[in-house]
Amino acid sequence: MSTDHRSERPASRLWAVLGVPFRLQTYRNLLYLVLAFPLGLAYFVFLSVGLSLGVGLAVTVVGIPILLAVLAISTGLASVEREMATLLLGVDVESPGWVVTESGPITERAKRLVTDLGTWKALVYLGSKLVIGVAAFVTVTTLLVTSVSLLAVPLVYDHPGVYVGIVTDAPIQLHPSLYVVWRNLLVGVETVVEIGSWQVTTLPAALGVAGLGVLLGVASLHLLNGLARFSAWYTKLMLGANAGTPSPR
Repeated sequence: MSTDHRSERPASRLWAVLGVPFRLQTYRNLLYLVLAFPLGLAYFVFLSVGLSLGVGLAVTVVGIPILLAVLAISTGLASVEREMATLLLGVDVESPGWVVTESGPITERAKRLVTDLGTWKALVYLGSKLVIGVAAFVTVTTLLVTSVSLLAVPLVYDHPGVYVGIVTDAPIQLHPSLYVVWRNLLVGVETVVEIGSWQVTTLPAALGVAGLGVLLGVASLHLLNGLARFSAWYTKLMLGANAGTPSPR
């Protein structure tokens, strides 16, 4: 019985590493992160324009309603973010019960909106969403796109007019060396490694490049899943039931 468990452990660990492209949650995480950049950019523009306009006009009667509207809309956008995290990231983010939705005189509701901690945490969350979006955008457009390009090499390497490989204006020279002191003498070995242009011209070489793309793709997906897990934790911390303060009864 113990032998079976021992034989299953390496297989399960290997599947945990290499099985990431075959999990539905991976692509849910990827969709969430892909949406993070445009949403974060939209939130940043909204907050920058709304807050600067409201603060600039705060000396007049117009500025205060603008600031209150920005805070109220921010709590609504935070609710959308909470639902997105629940649907795509699989994290249960319990609603904090925003005070802006409670009944009462408009002045009392505005007071509760401004004094509730959850309002300001939602504001900070929306403003910082762009940071997660940029990190996801850079990872997707560099690592993930590069891995997909490497995977496509066996399909295109032998097409006319297609060059797959490394092109340099001048050969790259490396000078690895090793020196040791022996009886007051400096003994060493120094070599020169020159890297010039290299082109994929055979199917084995193309398959080797595709294998590198597989490894890079798996590593990229693990990195993106880690970023998604951080986003889930951050969303629960900032927008969960403990994000706000109890409203006065």
